[in-house]
Amino acid sequence: MPILTSADYPAIRAALHTSITDTILPDATIALDIYQGAAEAEIVRRDPDALTRTDDELTHIENAAVLLTAAFLAPAVELVQSEYIPGGGYRYQRPEVNWQDRAAVLRQRAETELAAVLTPTTVTSAARPTLFGKASRTYT
Repeated sequence: MPILTSADYPAIRAALHTSITDTILPDATIALDIYQGAAEAEIVRRDPDALTRTDDELTHIENAAVLLTAAFLAPAVELVQSEYIPGGGYRYQRPEVNWQDRAAVLRQRAETELAAVLTPTTVTSAARPTLFGKASRTYT
């Protein structure tokens, strides 16, 4: 059972760049094992309970999967950097995107999402230091 479905693919595209459409990055490409499959495998490796999480924890797992899939895809994405139509007076120049840097940012965001699930937020009694102890009383 996968963490993500095709309904999550627009979020993956948006995480990469808001101008990316399904024409530029088709669903079939996102679904490849080297992208979505690798991201989900990494999450399950780090959190064996990922597929059974619920509520807020499930949201964090899904967000991590979206971001990590986008991080794996980032180096493979190519956007049209410029267009020019001679005689029409039309010229478009997109700012250049460093996809390696974008992948690193996406991976860090995925780490933050995973940490929200994997880092305990409540302190258990075993983790609390003992400040006082009971002394035994002996009489001689």
